[in-house]
This record gives sequence, C-alpha cells and structure tokens, in this order.
Amino acid sequence: MGTTGCRGLGRRGLAHELRRKGVDDETAALALEQVDDEAELEAARSLVRRRIASTRGLERDRRMARLVGMLARKGYGAGTAYRVVREALAEQGADADELGPGADLDG
Repeated sequence: MGTTGCRGLGRRGLAHELRRKGVDDETAALALEQVDDEAELEAARSLVRRRIASTRGLERDRRMARLVGMLARKGYGAGTAYRVVREALAEQGADADELGPGADLDG
C-alpha cells in the first residue's frame, strides 16, 4: 500500500485521515505497517516535483520553507521533508550546503 493513493499523505497524515474517517486503531496500524520507507519517500518526492515550479523566483530559504511546510502538512517527518526538498533543490542547481537550518536531519 503506497501513500500516493491517499493524496500523497505521509504516515502521520495517513494515520490522521484514517482516524478522522472512523477506522479503528488496530486496522489503522495494520494499514500503516504496509507503507514502507521507500514508498513514503517516493510519494514525498512526487509532491515536491509537482510543487517546486511554483517556488521559482523565491529566495532559497523561502523555497525550502514552503516545500518543507507543504510536506509537513501532509504528515511527513522533518527529516524526510528536508531530505526530499534538499534533493529537489540540488537537482535544480541550488547549493545543498546553503539550504538552511535542519537540512541535515535524518528521516
């Protein structure tokens, strides 16, 4: 079960959505066990690829904040969010060493 099937939500976001829809904790836990780290990373990368163009023209720190914030609202942890955004900005030529505080957090 990938996270892309539920609006690109990370594990935390998916857990919240399942609770909101009345899914019991045991069933939700079983569903969340099916989301592996690589599937979560790929879902986050996909979201960033779709949104990164909308940040062009902004200062580097502002781009980082917007994209990390978007992932956080979708339920991704800080480490995953910074990693994915740092990768995406590096692909576009941004200097990964200059991407702001927290850029070295692990997922």
